[in-house]
Amino acid sequence: MQKILRRLAYLPLLLACACSDSVQEQVANPKVGDVYVVQFQPQGTTDTRYFFYHLYRVTPDSAYMHPARKDSPSADANLRQLAFEPSANSIGYSRAELAELLKEQPGDVTKSRLIQVRRP
Repeated sequence: MQKILRRLAYLPLLLACACSDSVQEQVANPKVGDVYVVQFQPQGTTDTRYFFYHLYRVTPDSAYMHPARKDSPSADANLRQLAFEPSANSIGYSRAELAELLKEQPGDVTKSRLIQVRRP
């Protein structure tokens, strides 16, 4: 009986591990409502900042995002305060381009790369 209870104690941990997707998996399977968190270094500084993109439309070969109006010093910023709004600044990416966001691109002085997908 004690063995069973001990094993059951680990069940929440196992379920949490099984349910959490890696960033690569989330990018490969984008969902409307995802928020992409991009880490960058403003040019001329050594500070780390974060910018956010709200995914509002997904097609079989593309994803469309609205950028937040402002960046944040924290990756866990309150998304309600970032002011995602439809605008002329909406951005479309192919699925292949989404995967490229995970890597810092050669020559990018801001050292930008996607580090997290916040999924509702």
